[in-house]
Parts: sequence; C-alpha cells; structure tokens
Amino acid sequence: MILYTGILLCLVHNVRAQNAKEFLQSFETVTRNKSVEQAKALLSPAFHVGFYPAPYAYGMLDKAFRKDSLQKLVLKKEETLPSGKRLLVKYYNEGQKPFETWLYLDSANKLTKVQYYDVLAGVDLEKPSVLAAVIPFTFRRGQIIITLTLNDNPKPLKLLFDTGADGMGLKKSVADELGITASRKQNASVVGASAQIGIASGITMRLDTLTIPNNNSAIFPQFDAELDGLFGANFLRNYITAIDFDKQVIRLYTIGKFNYPAEAALLPLDYSRGVPGIQSKVTLNNGKVLDGEFHFDTGAGYPMILFGPSVHRHQLEENFAVESQSTTTSMGHSSPVVNGVFTGVEVGKWQLGSFTGTMQQYREGDEKWSPSGDGSFGIELINRFNWIINLADHQFAAIPNNNFSMPANFWMKHVEWGFVNGKMIVKRFMQGSSAADSGISENDEVMSINGVKAEVFQDIANIKKYQELWKNQELKVEVNKFGKPWKIDIP
Repeated sequence: MILYTGILLCLVHNVRAQNAKEFLQSFETVTRNKSVEQAKALLSPAFHVGFYPAPYAYGMLDKAFRKDSLQKLVLKKEETLPSGKRLLVKYYNEGQKPFETWLYLDSANKLTKVQYYDVLAGVDLEKPSVLAAVIPFTFRRGQIIITLTLNDNPKPLKLLFDTGADGMGLKKSVADELGITASRKQNASVVGASAQIGIASGITMRLDTLTIPNNNSAIFPQFDAELDGLFGANFLRNYITAIDFDKQVIRLYTIGKFNYPAEAALLPLDYSRGVPGIQSKVTLNNGKVLDGEFHFDTGAGYPMILFGPSVHRHQLEENFAVESQSTTTSMGHSSPVVNGVFTGVEVGKWQLGSFTGTMQQYREGDEKWSPSGDGSFGIELINRFNWIINLADHQFAAIPNNNFSMPANFWMKHVEWGFVNGKMIVKRFMQGSSAADSGISENDEVMSINGVKAEVFQDIANIKKYQELWKNQELKVEVNKFGKPWKIDIP
C-alpha cells in the first residue's frame, strides 16, 4: 500500500509539471502497470476514447491497456494548440514495429486523448474525411422525414430522423408487414415515463447508395399515424452527419479529419447519455438563467422543453408567466407541461430571441426516467441552423440558415402561431379556450388574419403591433385546410 501511494503521488507531481518528457514517463508507468486507477491522475475531465467521454472512456482505456505491451515512448515533437498541446511520440510495443502517434493534453497538462487508442476504438481523426452519401429529406410539420428500405423488402418507408433516439424504432404494424419480430424486451425512457418495448436485431438499412447493416430496432405499439418509424444514432455513430435545411439534404462523411466552415460556431458535444448533448444557456421570462445540458433532439416538435427534475432542482417555475397549459405525449405516455415565453437562448456565439418554451411540471419520481440532463433542444430551434454533428471529434458546428431570421412562435387569442418553411401555420391552441371551439386545427396553413396577409407577421414589430391592436377583438382567420380555403372566427 505504501508503494502504491508513492507511485500515485509521483504521478500527480509529474502531471503538474510542464515538461513533456516527465509526462511521458508517468504515462509509460501507468500503461505498463495497466492501471486505469493510477491513470486517472493524468487524465483531463475532457478525456475520451473514440466516441465516449469519461467515465465511459475508462472501460475502453482498460481494454487499450490490456492490448498494449508498451516498452517505451520517445518524444519526437511538441506542438502548441489553442486548447493545450500535443506530443508526437514513437510508440514501442513488444513484438510490433514502432509507430508514431499523437497524445493530446489540455491547458492543465492533462491527457485528453491518445490517437492510437482512438484508432483501436475505430476512430482515426488524422485520416482525411470524405463525402460518403447525400440523402434528401422532406421537412414537413417540423419533422425531418427520410425515405428508405429495410432488409430486402422493396417497400419504401418514411422514417423520422430523430437524434433524440439512440437507435431505430418501427411501428408494430409495419414491422409485422416486413416480417421483423422482437427477440428481446428492454425498458426505454420517454418524456415523463419509462416503457417496456420489444427489440429486433440484424436489420439492414438501405438509403441512397448507402447500406448500413446490423441495426437493432425497437417495436413501438403506437407511433405517428403518418410515419412508419424513426431512427437516430444509426448515422451518428458511423458518419459525420451534416444537416442542411436550406437544401434539405443530409450529407454523410467518413469519420476522420474534418474541415469545419469558417463561419460555424463550434460547440462541445457530449455523448455520455447515448444521444448527442449540447450545452446552452436559456433565459426565462422570470429572469432566471439556466446554463444547462440538453438533448439535441430533432424529433422533438417544440423549441425547447425543460425536464421536471431540472425545473424542480433550480426552482425555475417561480414567478414564471404561463401562457398555456397542456400535455406532451411520447409513446403513449402523457406528461403535464406549461408553456410560456423564454426570453432567449445562446447557441455558441449566436443568440436567438424570445420563443415559446415548455416546462414539464415536476412529479415525484420523475428522476427515475430522467436521471440527468436539463431538457431537450427541439426542432424549432435546431432548424434555424445547418448543423454538423461529429461524435468522433465531440463537436457540433452550427451555421445560421435561411430560417435564422424568421420570427419565433407567438401566442395570440390562445393560439400559438409559427412559421415552417416560410409558411405561417397553427402550432397549437389552449384546450378549453374559445379558440379550441372555433374549428381551428394544428398545422392549418394561415393565409390571413383580419385581412392582414400571413407574410406580414414575419416582421416581429408587426407581431407586437397586432397582438396589442387585436387584444379585445374577434379574429377572422382564413386558413388552408385539406387543400381548401376555410374561414374561422375566434371570439
């Protein structure tokens, strides 16, 4: 025990030193000892192996140590980086030809990654990334919809691209038609609950010129009536994924060294929960600020939802001005929520103005389905940028697109109005209100309100003007419903 303590103190001393050779001596020691516990003194909080950050990276580090038969490391070159530095070393393994690899250190001289260990985990960021496929999508009603086939069945399926899901999911009726059956069951977290679902395996996805074999799929007893299912992490673990809302395509690049656009805001990506997580700072209408971690969720049909445990933990509901109350439903489970204006949100160097946000009302036991994460960053914020999602490099890149300057959703006469693809639509309305009895429906395309054409409301100043002007007036709304003009009065 005394000997072990002495080694550990030595390691802590060396990791604080700025001398690269001393650091390598400490790294050699823990690698030859094959001890992850000793190595932790050398590791940065941002340490990762392949896709996975600490603490999940510790298991992969242990695997790398066990594959290793290190004899010595020789420093070849040291380079300064904005985030710290990197060391080019010659790696001598017993029974192998020596090779060169990079070790990356943060500004505190602690290890963030080892190129060799990333390669062992299937990720080589020094190899140039190349375009592998361009997949068109339809953006309809706030959903990214991709057409593909499964296995050898030619039936085209319409699936929601949902980065908030950690895999594929199929509607049961579709799975039955394709002969896909569940081989096991597992619990899955949904907003507000936990549900048991069946899992099928060995499924091949075919889309564009691309074939992705050996996928698992959940079998959902209930799902969107118009869609056949969803998929999410299938792309993200295999490719650098670029979502272009302007051209409505997803570009897939091989994992490797990727050149981000100069105008992009780079944000750290956390993959510790099995779905991509984004850091963001949101300000509520009660003045409270939440600097949080959010699921990056293209399948979430709202701008942002704050999960009940986080609302409860940070007391975010105090003095929050509620515009409406409703429920959110995921896989048949409903959860009560309140909606109101969030003053703004930061996306890296970009700032988005006020929008209608959602807070889940806390219920005892919510921690069981939401043990971590403050909420979900939904499609109505996501679609204002073109995105690059790079799990291997632990980075998001956000570039404002043609939707960036469009006004956020707004409430008027108990109706939430918004814009999708340049068209004004009804987003939702408050149950029990006069609007609910008027005949208006979600996703109705709005042509005019009180004779004012819909495009006028793309100007935020006009929104505020007419909200005040019509506060005590009836609204005469003309909508496009089922391809035909309808006139609706909201008292």
